[in-house]
Amino acid sequence: MKTFLNITFFVTASFLHAQTGINTDKPKATLDVTAKKEVLMIDGLLPPRLTLAELTDKGNNLYGAEQEGTIIYITDVSGGNSLSQREYISSKGMYIFDSEAASNEGRWMCLYCIGLARGTKTTRLQNR
Repeated sequence: MKTFLNITFFVTASFLHAQTGINTDKPKATLDVTAKKEVLMIDGLLPPRLTLAELTDKGNNLYGAEQEGTIIYITDVSGGNSLSQREYISSKGMYIFDSEAASNEGRWMCLYCIGLARGTKTTRLQNR
């Protein structure tokens, strides 16, 4: 019985993949999203979209070391606040969480921001 289970395990394991593909049977990375390339099909990747107010409601302790590299898109900065982890959120755009910033408290850093930054038009890439 033990031999049968070992053989079954090895045969089954050879069919398992640690990669996930969307629109592809042969993913080439951990997550491989392939466009459908149909003329009337919209292709792209939409990150989670939040307003600054919604992110503020989540507090200052929800995101930590395990969320390093998390990407979100801020759609509106008219509400909420720019305190603590949200210090650098000043305009609409794509932000990435850097858990090691500010003495490991973490900060949302601008990956690509465009729009009105509390009254000023900005396009910037912000480094730590």
